[in-house]
Amino acid sequence: MNRDEMMGIVILLSIICIGILGGAKGVTRTGFLAPTNQTQEQKQADIQAKIDQTQKEVDALQAKINEEEEKKNSSIYKGIVDLNYVYRSSDAKQEYLSLRVNTTKTPINVTGWTLKSRSSGVSVKIPKGTYLFFTGITNTEDDIYLNSNDYLYLVTGISPNGASFKTNKCSGYLTQFQTFTPYLYTSCPAPKNENTSSIPRTVNNDACLDYIDYFPTCRIQTESLPANWSYECTSFIYNKINYPSCITTHKGDKDFYLGEWRVYLKRSEGIWKERREDIILLDNEGKIVDTYQY
Repeated sequence: MNRDEMMGIVILLSIICIGILGGAKGVTRTGFLAPTNQTQEQKQADIQAKIDQTQKEVDALQAKINEEEEKKNSSIYKGIVDLNYVYRSSDAKQEYLSLRVNTTKTPINVTGWTLKSRSSGVSVKIPKGTYLFFTGITNTEDDIYLNSNDYLYLVTGISPNGASFKTNKCSGYLTQFQTFTPYLYTSCPAPKNENTSSIPRTVNNDACLDYIDYFPTCRIQTESLPANWSYECTSFIYNKINYPSCITTHKGDKDFYLGEWRVYLKRSEGIWKERREDIILLDNEGKIVDTYQY
């Protein structure tokens, strides 16, 4: 049954209801003519019973219509992609929401999807992003694809490093001089586990090699090193323990990419309401993927 047919039935039942009010004075609950000695109270009770029954039928049909409408407006990604968290702030750099993919057999392109407030009417689209971010250059942007268990953090403000990007095992280096919200995962490869074969195993390098063994992850050297350490050892510390070198060394690792995107809307002010907000996530066909209320 389509929507027009359902609406026709609803209208018909409404007409019946009106007919009851206007001409059912002599009808009992069983549908037979009421006896002439029926009291006014009994007549009114019969009429009310008919009205109540008709209203139940109207409500049931309306619920069916609503169910069909919801199915028609629901995205094929409903239940697959969740809008699972919103952090509201007047500071655009602090405000963000997150999407999560539960399980999918194929990557889902979310670039162009819309997030809209039912309360205020404001809407934004998920932009493109950089798959592998490099420092010191203009990075190209492509559509963002999410896989099973991936997260996308959509931050209202401007990116600290100037780009929307997918995180990787070297991304922690970016946090030494920049602040990311939410906190960026920092677990870079340990310097001591990198290839140090270029450093001569001489006595004067023992202190330098010890220094590398205890050097913190996701950090670069910012202070001068002892002059008696060999060039090879100090060169390793200055040139190999950093984000670009980490990328070059590890971009082919199977576990190089982390299941997380940091995407930025480049707004100067927060866009979501502080309270009583109702946000809907729409796919590229304008169909509802998920909703979030707070």
